[in-house]
Amino acid sequence: MQLGWVDFSKEQRSKVLSVLKLLSEPGAVDELGIGIIRDGFANILFPGTSTIQTRAKYFFLIPYILMELEKQKNLKPHELLRVLDQNETDLIDILVKENASGVIGVDAREKLKRKPSSIYWNALKTYGIFVNPNLTLSEYLKVFCNIRDTKLKTKLSGNMRRSEEEAADDSDCASSAFNFWRLPIPPLNWRDSLDINLTKEEAVHLKYKITSTPETKDSLLALILREKKINFCEFETFGEIDELLVSMPDMMKEDYIMARDFANFIYGAQVRYNVIFSKEMNDEANSEWDIWKKNIPSINLEKLFGRLNLRNQNLRYFLKAYQKSLDNLEELDKLIISREKQLKGASRAKLTNGSLYIYNGDLINMDKLYYRINNTQRIVRDIFEGLGDIHV
Repeated sequence: MQLGWVDFSKEQRSKVLSVLKLLSEPGAVDELGIGIIRDGFANILFPGTSTIQTRAKYFFLIPYILMELEKQKNLKPHELLRVLDQNETDLIDILVKENASGVIGVDAREKLKRKPSSIYWNALKTYGIFVNPNLTLSEYLKVFCNIRDTKLKTKLSGNMRRSEEEAADDSDCASSAFNFWRLPIPPLNWRDSLDINLTKEEAVHLKYKITSTPETKDSLLALILREKKINFCEFETFGEIDELLVSMPDMMKEDYIMARDFANFIYGAQVRYNVIFSKEMNDEANSEWDIWKKNIPSINLEKLFGRLNLRNQNLRYFLKAYQKSLDNLEELDKLIISREKQLKGASRAKLTNGSLYIYNGDLINMDKLYYRINNTQRIVRDIFEGLGDIHV
């Protein structure tokens, strides 16, 4: 089966590509529709992160390129977007030297569909590196062009009073007159010595933005950076964050514990799904179920719904019914089968289409929710390495 869609903008196209990319990530398959809770807690604990971010360097490469493009006096928004795409593609060969890991587009090269600018745009806004949180990338380019053209017309008409600095150097008008960015200005030859690692100046700035921006300064991510919790980079599971509990303020501690407990709570549904799908033929799933049901985690669902402002009534009903049916296997299995059918439709639900979806010994999403910890660890490690706190 092939999937197709009609896209009317770069943003719409990127959203579809994000979904397709997410489905290729380990543990990303969401058979029971709990992704909204997973993402809700991930956004609280690790704001600005995503499962398709790779390295922290892109928080600077994208602005560097766009700051250069702001010096272009004649290009229209769609032309700037085209030049941006080409610049991002050109960077691949520069960054991939010495087998650097995490370079986006290494395999796809010119065929790369989801560019770093699209992947990191929301994070640039979240961290206050890009100053307007309401603009999409395409909207920013349109706004920039409008401001640029207006300034140029005003200057040509002789009605614009320029400062001595502006008058001294017209060639720098674009980079000095548009205040879209909050980051160190890169040297003119920044590409010449470029690699995937942060410079110390970049690491200092990124740490500062994450630990001081109102939207992120009270997050677990900010705490890890502020208090130099280097051991976070070595955690193998989300639950190992327990080691940091003593450093967390009360609200953060409550959020983390709620996320951790929900991961343990919903893991039973993930395991039971595999037991049903394998018709109890998978020894690992059977064993995991026996272990899990001996110590069923408790959780206050109403408190969770309130914290995440969860308005999805079908998901609320499923979680409440799941909690109530844990001591009744027949009801539990019916509920899980019904939930998948509700989400996918009868024709696409694996549990009701045994002739189409045949169990072949593989497990389906048996990983506990990890709330983007792996991607966050990579970004944090890059910052610590740039600061010299971790030696490469």
